[in-house]
Order: sequence, then structure tokens, then C-alpha cells
Amino acid sequence: MNTAIQFKDVSLRYGTKSDTVEVLKSISFSIDSKEVVSIVGPSGSGKTSIIMLASGLETASSGSVKINSQEIVGLKENELSEVRRKNIGIVFQSFYLIPNLTAVENVSLSLEANQQFNLEKDAENLLDEFGLSHRFHHLPSELSGGEQ
Repeated sequence: MNTAIQFKDVSLRYGTKSDTVEVLKSISFSIDSKEVVSIVGPSGSGKTSIIMLASGLETASSGSVKINSQEIVGLKENELSEVRRKNIGIVFQSFYLIPNLTAVENVSLSLEANQQFNLEKDAENLLDEFGLSHRFHHLPSELSGGEQ
């Protein structure tokens, strides 16, 4: 199998030299492609930080983070965007829906960067897969928390 995500001696620190919070300390792991992994732990244990590092939305203080064998620590923002576009999908804890767009329009936005999609058709297919075909043209304010 191919290694999809690899962390080697990754640390993440916030703050100043005199007041530093070490969120992650020298963690190492790898996840193979097609492997299903859960990250579990108590609040504040670094679960979200790991996801943010793996997606390039946060930068490691030290160590190596590779996505499909490509080192992402030190990449420029446009390069990170390209890595995310090709390799990463994230469902955030909080909703990032645009209030004046329908469900189909919001889903289409996430597909827009990848031009191999037929935006509206594929957005409708995704919503249908999640049992939301009856909500295609509803605004976020008209959807329940779970539907959002």
C-alpha cells in the first residue's frame, strides 16, 4: 500500500518563548491509502491540531508532514492549496455554509476547484447520497443542524 499521510517527529507549539503551550510533542505515525483511521481522545488532546497539520491549514513547529510522499512543511500557500485540492477533504466541526446560497450551491462551491466535476449534477448526487434530495433548494437557515 501507499502511505497517504506520514508524520515524523512532529511538534506543534503556540505562544511566545516565555509562555509556550506544547500541543503536540514529537508525534510520528503513518496512514496508508484506503486505511480507515479514527483519532480519539479527550478535549484538548490535539485531535483537531493533527487534522489541521495534515491538511496544511496549520504549520508544524518542527518535524515532517508528508501527504502522498510530498513534504508539506515549508510549502507556500498556493502550493498547499494545490495539495489540498488534489488530496484532502475535510468536514469541519462548525458549518461553513454561505447563508444566501442553497444546499446545492454550497456543495457546488466545494467541487468548483476541481474542474472534472459537473457541478450542479454532482452536487445533487452528493446531497442525494446523504438523503438530502428533498433539500436541494433550501437555504442553510432552512436546514436542521444535522442536515447542515
